[in-house]
Amino acid sequence: MSQDTNEKKLEQLCRALADAQHANQEKNRLLERMSHEVRTPLNSIIGLSYLTKEYADDKKQVLENMEKITMSVHFLLSFMDDILNLSKIECGNIALNQGNTEFGTFLEELRQTAAERAEKKQISVSLETCGAFDRMYYFDREKLGKALYNILENAVKFTMPEGAVTFRAELISEMPEAAVICFSVTDNGIGMEERFLPDMFEPFEQEDGGGTTLSGGTGLGLAIARNIIDFMDGHIEVSSVKGSGSVFSVTVSVGKVADEKACACAQSDPGALAYDFTGRRALLVEDNEINIEITRNILTHRNFAVEVAVNGEEGAAMFLAHAPGYYDVILMDIRMPVMDGLTAADKIRKSGREDGRKIPIVAMTANAFEEDVRKSFAAGMNAHLSKPVDIMRMYAALDEMLRG
Repeated sequence: MSQDTNEKKLEQLCRALADAQHANQEKNRLLERMSHEVRTPLNSIIGLSYLTKEYADDKKQVLENMEKITMSVHFLLSFMDDILNLSKIECGNIALNQGNTEFGTFLEELRQTAAERAEKKQISVSLETCGAFDRMYYFDREKLGKALYNILENAVKFTMPEGAVTFRAELISEMPEAAVICFSVTDNGIGMEERFLPDMFEPFEQEDGGGTTLSGGTGLGLAIARNIIDFMDGHIEVSSVKGSGSVFSVTVSVGKVADEKACACAQSDPGALAYDFTGRRALLVEDNEINIEITRNILTHRNFAVEVAVNGEEGAAMFLAHAPGYYDVILMDIRMPVMDGLTAADKIRKSGREDGRKIPIVAMTANAFEEDVRKSFAAGMNAHLSKPVDIMRMYAALDEMLRG
């Protein structure tokens, strides 16, 4: 073997070692930031829980503490969702779930959600449109909405009190089956140095190098927005002047809808409804004692009668042991000992009983990937609610299934 060959192999090994060390450093940096972001709200939750017990007789203090605990919990949930979304996008483990969407409602909902966040800072959030838009288009409402809201949220975050944010949609071009739309978000906030712009879409990157806060977001919003837009074959641009503000522009193509009667219009706010399930009986299949207690109380609060099974095998047996129609709905955890929820749901569906084929089965699980949702439906479930469960969304799903 020649000396040149040995030197090339040594050079390749050194390069591979350097790459491995760099990857390890990046992994450690990410884990350190994740640890920081998780520990900060956990510290608030632990401290406030202690103070709540200490001041249990002070109703005003207890309510204030509970409100702050709720804020910390929602921050944690948002952070975990963002980490999950970023991981799924970077691994290519997502798909576009496209559907017909009423475009004006889509824009106004984004503006309103951003305005609610901006209200505390007395920041105005306005909506402008330019062009003759169709009433509806065909696209992934959830993913595009997530990307645009993350940009709006970032604008509100870095705009000073009494500032302004403008959300604009402009029709760039139309074809028989598609339309190209440019969404822009303009603020008069603190702006950014030009040298920072190439790094701003990296996870946790901040121009001042500071950490995130509960009011400041998770530090992942723009990274998720860029990855979603890239996944949709769109384009995102940023211009900014330090001290004057920033402009984010997102250009994407959306499908045109031939039959506007097919529009999936926005649903009313489920939180405004007073759900009452008097006369309904639910079978809760869950192995965690605390989750059993919480879910049972949430259900009985709306007048459900609730019976509990602690694993999938017991749940299927309880269902089959009672007369058809005894249970109105089954709420099923997925990961359980003895028999998991997917197997139990499949067993109920294949039991040969008419009610086994028709009874609504709802997955309530910490499995939150799109693949997990597909597995739930493949096993015969009617809905998939990821933990921690949005209570009003759960009531709405149950109400819709039981009415149907």
